[in-house]
Amino acid sequence: MKPFRSRCLALASVLAAGAALSAARPQYGGTLRAEVDTPVSSLDPASAPSEPGQETTRTRLATLLFESLTAIEPDGLRPVLATSWQADVRGTHWRFRLRSGVVLHDRTTLEPWQAAAAIRHSEPAWTVNPDGDSIAIDTGEPVADLPWLLADGRHAIVIRAAGGALIGSGPFRIDHVEPSRLLLKAHEGYWRARPFVDAVQIELGRKLDMQLTDLEGGRTDIVNVRATDVRRLTRRGLRVEASRPLELVALIFEPHRAADSAIAWRRALAATINRDAIGAVVLQGQAAPARAILPEWISGYTQVVAPAEGPTLAAPAIAALPIDQRTVLLRVDPADAVTQAIADRLAVDAREAGFTVKVQAPVGLAPRADARLIRLAVPATTADRAFAETAARLTVRGWPAITLPGGTTLDATYRAEQTLLDRLIVVPIVHLPELYGVSERVGSSLYPAARAIGGWDLADLWLQGGRP
Repeated sequence: MKPFRSRCLALASVLAAGAALSAARPQYGGTLRAEVDTPVSSLDPASAPSEPGQETTRTRLATLLFESLTAIEPDGLRPVLATSWQADVRGTHWRFRLRSGVVLHDRTTLEPWQAAAAIRHSEPAWTVNPDGDSIAIDTGEPVADLPWLLADGRHAIVIRAAGGALIGSGPFRIDHVEPSRLLLKAHEGYWRARPFVDAVQIELGRKLDMQLTDLEGGRTDIVNVRATDVRRLTRRGLRVEASRPLELVALIFEPHRAADSAIAWRRALAATINRDAIGAVVLQGQAAPARAILPEWISGYTQVVAPAEGPTLAAPAIAALPIDQRTVLLRVDPADAVTQAIADRLAVDAREAGFTVKVQAPVGLAPRADARLIRLAVPATTADRAFAETAARLTVRGWPAITLPGGTTLDATYRAEQTLLDRLIVVPIVHLPELYGVSERVGSSLYPAARAIGGWDLADLWLQGGRP
C-alpha cells in the first residue's frame, strides 16, 4: 500500500501544479464587477463635477475610457498618445507628435485635428492647431512643464460626436449608462492590446459598508476599502491593493486658535500626535507618517523639512491653563470613519499631556470647533503644482492664507511649504493611499488593479476561468 499511496500523491501533486499554473495563466472573457461610492452625472473629463466627491470617482472611470498625450508615473513622465514633444526657448510654443495608428472606440483612426479640438475644448485660451502628424500649441504665457500639465485627466483626448457621444482611445468603451450603473465593453482595437475581460460592470453610488459586504459575499470583484477595514478583509483571504500615498490627513486650527500669540499652545498640542502609532495601529499599516504637506515620493525633500521650533508649554503650564484652553473641540466629517478613528487616537494622546480633546461629528449645528481633521487629495504631478493645488484647497476651506511659491523651482516649493508648516496652523498627520479590495476570482499579470498614482488599471486583469 505504501508505494501505491506515494504514486497517488505524486500524481495528485502534478495535477495540482497543473491546475495552479492554469489558474495563473491570463484568460480572456467574462465581466469584471466593480463598485464605487459616488454617482457620476457626466463622464466628460473637462466638465465640472456637480457634487463634492464626484471628481475622484469620475477620474477613476475616465482613465478607463480616455487617454491623454502624456501620463505621470512614480518615476516620471511617459508618452501616451504623444510620442515626443519639443518647445521654443520661452516655453510658449509647443509641438507634440501623435502616435500613429491609434484606433478610436468608433473604429476610426485618431487624427491630429481631433486631438487639437480636444485640447482647445479643455483650454480655450490656448491656440491649438494640427500640424502634419503633430499638434501645435501656443499657450501665450510661458508654460515650462506643459507635458506634465497635459497629463491631467481634464486634458484627455475626447472626441465629442454628434448627439453628445464621448469617444476615446482607452482600453474600454462606453456601452450603456444608467444613473446607478455603467457598463463598459473591451476596446477590440486598443493600441496597446485588447483587455482580457469582455466587459466591466460598475455599480455607482454604493455605500462603502455595502461594498465591503458585497466583496465578502462574492457579489463583486473590486471595491473601495477604508484603512480601518483592511485587517477584516485579509483575515478572510481577500487581497487589498494600494496606490502610492495620495491623500493628506491634517489637523487645521480655526482662526480663533491660529493667532501668532497661540503658537506655543499649538506646538504643545501638535507634539502629542503619535504619527507612527496612528499609521501602524489605527490605520492597520496602511498609512505613512506625514511631517510635510506633500508625500516624499512627490517632493523628494520631506526628509529635510524641519519641525517647527520655538517655545512650547510644559505639562505644569498646560495644567495651569484656563479650562477653555485645555479643552479642544475637534471636528471631523461624520461620514468618514477613518478621520473619526484618527481623532479618537488624538484625544487619547492629548490627554496624557493634560489636554482634553472632544471629538465632534455633527450633522447639523454644533458649538464652534477649535480645529478640524481633514482629508485632502494631493495630485500626482510635479512638486510645485502639487503644492499649489493642495494649498488652494486648504485656502478654500477657510484657513490658512497661503503664499504660493514665487517660482516653479523645487527650492521655492520647499521654502513655501516650510513657511506654512512653521506657522503650525496646518499640522500634517498621515498620508493615505487609495485602497481597493479585490476578489479571489481576479487575476493580474505585471500590473495590479490599483494604479500607483491612483485609480484603476483594469485592462491587465482577468477572471479565473474566463467567461462565466
